[in-house]
Amino acid sequence: MSAKPYVSLYDPKGPARGLRSLGLFETRFPLATRGSIPGLERIWEKSKDMSWNPKKAIPYATFDQSKYSKEQLDAARLCWSRRAWTEYTGITEVPCMLARLTLDGQMPIHAKFSLAAKIMEEARHCEASVLLADAMGGYIEEPPPGDAIMKMVIAGFRDRMALNPEISPIAGMVAWHIISEGIALDIFAARYKRTDEPVTREVIRLIMQDEVRHVDMGWIFLEHFFPSMSAAEVREIEEVVVDIVENVEMKGFHSMCLLTDSETSVMRQAEAIAGEARLGFCSPEEEHIAFVRSMESIRTRLAKFNIRIPRFPELEKVA
Repeated sequence: MSAKPYVSLYDPKGPARGLRSLGLFETRFPLATRGSIPGLERIWEKSKDMSWNPKKAIPYATFDQSKYSKEQLDAARLCWSRRAWTEYTGITEVPCMLARLTLDGQMPIHAKFSLAAKIMEEARHCEASVLLADAMGGYIEEPPPGDAIMKMVIAGFRDRMALNPEISPIAGMVAWHIISEGIALDIFAARYKRTDEPVTREVIRLIMQDEVRHVDMGWIFLEHFFPSMSAAEVREIEEVVVDIVENVEMKGFHSMCLLTDSETSVMRQAEAIAGEARLGFCSPEEEHIAFVRSMESIRTRLAKFNIRIPRFPELEKVA
């Protein structure tokens, strides 16, 4: 008796259902389960070996509130609450891209494994941020009313490209991990250097430990697929990259120093206060320098793949 041919639930010739409504179709078989990109396999192994528990790895109870004023503590707990809101964005974004990759059985298996692990990593970043905000006086559940940052709290990757069938998963992975995760990592590094409170410093260190892998995923993905890409596919990546830069990062998603002077933001003021107290943030000047340097580094490296990011006058004022 011959085996029945596999019929996808999302067969484009079948009835409309599930992801087909988004123009996405499952082509799982043949399912390639052997590693084809050594760099991604290494990331997957590290994600398993370097797991940490936010409740056990960080001594929140040793945070000494008596060393700080009420203004500093209120500012810091608001800023770390914002970090939790931002990390929660990752919890919603990662499954969307994971769904895109898993629909294609020929996509690198370790990219799927690493994204599956990333869901847990984003979740623990969120939890660690909430617990730190609690140690500083209490987690805050939502942004201040009317704050300019509200429009960016839920901005990012999911709605722009993760479930957009007109944007390839490769373009999405490159833009997301190289641009957004790359900028986030460089800003975290500047904040880590500025921070001297031990509990806060350890939270940043552990988050950065994961973020390094997230950024590496984007570069490894690009390096693997670039040699076989057409000029049109490279241009698609460039368009998506520039879109994320212009419409997400330049609007203040990771760095509120990029909000315009006309935009009212309690959050921006709070970051300046928390930065002065060395509680996990930088001064606006330090953060802007970190952002500019991050963009320049990314721009230079992407140029080697014929992907060009334009220069922005508002960034050129920093040498």
